[in-house]
Amino acid sequence: SAVIGSYYWAGFLGGACITSWQMSKVLGTEEEKLSWGHLRSHVTNLVIGLMCGSVALTVEGMWPSMAVHFFTRFAQGFLGAFLFFFSFFLSIELFQARSFQQRLAITMSTMALHCAEVFGPFFGASIFVRWGPKAVFFVLAGLSCVVQVMLLIVYFTLPKDGEKVLATPMATPTPSERSPLLPHNVPRQARLMEARRRWDMLKRVMGSPMLWRSILLVAPAAMVKAALENILPLFADHKLKYDEYHVGLCFTLIAVSFLCTSMLISFSWGFLSEHGKTWFVTGSMGCLALTSSTLLLAYMYGGHCNLLIDDLFDATPDCAPFKHSVRFFYFSLWLFGMASAGCFTPAGYLIGEYIDTLNNAATKDAANGIWNTLWEVGGCIGIALSGIPNTRNWMEEQLLMAFLGFIIMICAFVFFWLSMLAGVEEDEDDRSGFCGKACCMRNQKLPPKDKMHSEILPAAKSALTN
Repeated sequence: SAVIGSYYWAGFLGGACITSWQMSKVLGTEEEKLSWGHLRSHVTNLVIGLMCGSVALTVEGMWPSMAVHFFTRFAQGFLGAFLFFFSFFLSIELFQARSFQQRLAITMSTMALHCAEVFGPFFGASIFVRWGPKAVFFVLAGLSCVVQVMLLIVYFTLPKDGEKVLATPMATPTPSERSPLLPHNVPRQARLMEARRRWDMLKRVMGSPMLWRSILLVAPAAMVKAALENILPLFADHKLKYDEYHVGLCFTLIAVSFLCTSMLISFSWGFLSEHGKTWFVTGSMGCLALTSSTLLLAYMYGGHCNLLIDDLFDATPDCAPFKHSVRFFYFSLWLFGMASAGCFTPAGYLIGEYIDTLNNAATKDAANGIWNTLWEVGGCIGIALSGIPNTRNWMEEQLLMAFLGFIIMICAFVFFWLSMLAGVEEDEDDRSGFCGKACCMRNQKLPPKDKMHSEILPAAKSALTN
């Protein structure tokens, strides 16, 4: 738990650092529109982060020990926060807002992140069984180098500033357009007004309902996912007597389910209305709460009625295959992957829609940083809580998963409430905008009657005749 947890805790530390830096840029640097140079620098940061990660993996393979694994995992978690930040931001900003291409890019980023974590146990166990533990780290380091080469190709294919205009939903400024800071010789009152305006800008970003809807969706799901990553191997080993390879198969089943469901969501998300999206996400959170609460009980299906009670309070009973349904347990793992995809994938869409509404590059980075950091907070809470139960007492593990499912259910109700409030506010804004346009049309003066008969009506008749 300490080695696995160090990855999440370091990720939270890295996310907090980069978010604090981006928030300071909102308050103290020049306002500038998003440029191609800004995106190219993000690709460069990805290459640097992966390069450092490959070095850490090589060190783990050459000198495997508990201390080396702990500190290298800590470094990988810290770098992983930067990788998550830049990869999600590029998935959003390299494509047109609310387009299918953008939705597919966000989906692929989400799939790559989660399937890498749950596919890892299967491939890692396969390499471990065949070539030993050191080969696992060397293979990962080699894959990291391949990804670095692919990112370098992306870097050189991106246009430079001035070659293309990077469009935003509100305007289409040139990439070099800036709003400079006030010079030092301006009056103190003007500088105070500018500082107050920047604080208000940051407060609007941090208090946006669109941002918090996405956070309410991704943080609880990350908490349950992190807890299961720690509990499932212990449960499968101690209770089901699985070896490393079969534990990896359990995670692979979740990964395949996540992949299939995410692809279906990416193709169907654009056909849903706003209320339909709200109901879909709320239902996915409820499904995740249900499956996480009953996942460890799933293998009990098919036994006698008193077997559930006996096993629930017996810390170390053996699992008899003929008394339990392994198929139903696998089916529950598949449902868990589907429910996870129903939470993580729409969360990426929601944060993408919010970031697209912002014009300043610093506010875009700040919003993305806040979202990624609170995602890491959910993972940290889940991995910390998963270390509380006794590793050989599955009743305590089951109670913990049920408690996490209850938390997700509460977050689902809060998400639904916020979504309904946001929908009411949008309807009121549309209604007020329509009334305002009607009032403006009513206040406009019609042309004189003689002009109507002499100019406008003959022109209309001739147009209709032609």
